[in-house]
Amino acid sequence: TYIARNEVTKKIKVADRVLEAVMDSSAELDGKTLNLVMKAYNTCNNAEKSIQTFEEVFGLAGDGSRSAVQQQFNGKLVADISALNIFTISSLLRSHALLGDYRSALRVLSAVEGNEEFSVDGKRSQSWLGKGDPLNMRPDTKCYNIVLAAAARRGTNEGLEAAVKIFDSMPNPSINNPPLGKPAKNLVTYNTMLNAFANFGQYQHAQDLFDSMKKTGVRPDRVTFTSLIKAFLKSGNLDKALDLLDDMKWVGIQPDRVSYNSIIEYLCNANRLFEARDLVNEMETSRISPDSMTYGLLMKGLLRSNKPAACLTLFESACADSLTSALTDNVQLYTTAITAAASLGDHERALELVSRMNRVGVKPNKKTLTALMSAMLAGRKYDAASDIFTKIRSPDSYAISVGLQALCYAGRFEQAQNLLAGQKCGQKALKGKQVMDGYNVLLRSSLGAGDFNMARDTLTGLLGAGYIPSKATFATIVEALRLSSDLTKFSKSTSANDTVQPHSAEAFEFCLFLVDSLDSRKLNIDPAFYSALLFSGARLGGLHRRIASLLSHSRNSSRSDRGTMSTLCESDVAKDCAPIRLASWEELYTDYGILKSQLGQEIELPSVRVSTKKGYGRILAAEQAVAYRK
Repeated sequence: TYIARNEVTKKIKVADRVLEAVMDSSAELDGKTLNLVMKAYNTCNNAEKSIQTFEEVFGLAGDGSRSAVQQQFNGKLVADISALNIFTISSLLRSHALLGDYRSALRVLSAVEGNEEFSVDGKRSQSWLGKGDPLNMRPDTKCYNIVLAAAARRGTNEGLEAAVKIFDSMPNPSINNPPLGKPAKNLVTYNTMLNAFANFGQYQHAQDLFDSMKKTGVRPDRVTFTSLIKAFLKSGNLDKALDLLDDMKWVGIQPDRVSYNSIIEYLCNANRLFEARDLVNEMETSRISPDSMTYGLLMKGLLRSNKPAACLTLFESACADSLTSALTDNVQLYTTAITAAASLGDHERALELVSRMNRVGVKPNKKTLTALMSAMLAGRKYDAASDIFTKIRSPDSYAISVGLQALCYAGRFEQAQNLLAGQKCGQKALKGKQVMDGYNVLLRSSLGAGDFNMARDTLTGLLGAGYIPSKATFATIVEALRLSSDLTKFSKSTSANDTVQPHSAEAFEFCLFLVDSLDSRKLNIDPAFYSALLFSGARLGGLHRRIASLLSHSRNSSRSDRGTMSTLCESDVAKDCAPIRLASWEELYTDYGILKSQLGQEIELPSVRVSTKKGYGRILAAEQAVAYRK
């Protein structure tokens, strides 16, 4: 047992070997040995094994119910009757608390008390009276506090209600309480309930409980005041929290770092950095040294206030001070400092900080590498940023988003495309909006690089994954292709005889591909994109203007005919025929010389779907720019 207790911290399941030795010797477990074995499993975060061991030894359901127990060792693992005592029961309750199962813990309490009428989740409790040590089996205040904490930590309204019921069922501390009655509340009980109310922001309940606690004669401690401070901070009542900090001093309780850091965090989140700094000075005056969390809160507050230079200055001053330099050997502080360097676009500073981390033995984590990647992007070191991304194991959603940017800006489009293809909303790290943002970045980069084949594959992948191009997607395409959807800008460029962009013809064809792709899925195109496409055709002239004019005619004809065939011949006169609709605008653009004589007689124009709820004036201006006068 001594070996199990001392090596369990190394995650070595020596407790298993202890149980095997007991069974091999056909010995009975005593209460102390069983309690240490269960504690060992709990320490290893293996609460299930602790419960299983309890069931194996006593043949009782570990959840306190009447469920049958299947013994794995066929009764070879046994314990004497005295082993079922307050200590092993406490370990069992702690196992349920580790699993967040306060309902089973409540059934266990009822079983120990002999209450067979208690039921939760459709399972009634079974009385354990007469099955253990009769003189050392009654649950004490510690047992109730374990169950109370398990319910409070559940973080749900149901859990809070259960915690309140447990708390109210315990009598207040009094000399008149019966010796064999339910155990009375103690300081831990009150602190647990206060912390529960604080986490839910129920400051009035916390205040009322604090007042009733003082009336019962229970003296509050540092944890009590800190929990109450948290409750008022969550409700936004900073003044009351500061008053409580002063009250602690008046009653002779010295506030600690946790008390101060709670208020400092609130001030930093509220962008009240000068007040936060004053509170740090008060800490130092009271001979309470700020810890790494204090500096982390201040640095993050400065970053949030868009003061990265001040954030770095604070970090460097802490590093230079012999009293605080040891605190800075912390991965969170270094990560925040690297993030500040990234905000300043100083990638060399970020690299220098990483080098310092390695020298002092601080290992960069996932967030550190993500911050360094952002710094490389800010310094336009795209290949370096991409290389850093490949070194991150199991990247989270933010790291993947930054990594996608790095891959796109470095021109590694295929890697970025494969990364996006592996992301499906709800199944991988990225959420739907993040996936859309990734597609937009890849579209912007591939179009900007003139890689229209990759842009087509990207758009096909976006639609194939079930996503609908957003307004931001259309804006991204217009911006990347340097098109104009504004009449004023179009007039200025045409009057100035601007040089046509090298990829304008290919850009025009890509836009037609987009129109076709959306039409095949019966989706509308953005009015700004539609206007930019027409203006592009007008500017290029010739065939491009003619196709843009036909786009305009198709939209207007479809709108006026309400779904009837949209036919048009070269002279813009409809023919009395039953034409076949062209498969795509790209086909018309490519084979216009062959198809133009058949328009309106044998061939119907492809349809075009434009959302006209907004920007209708822009649409009319664009259509007028490509109209041919009769």
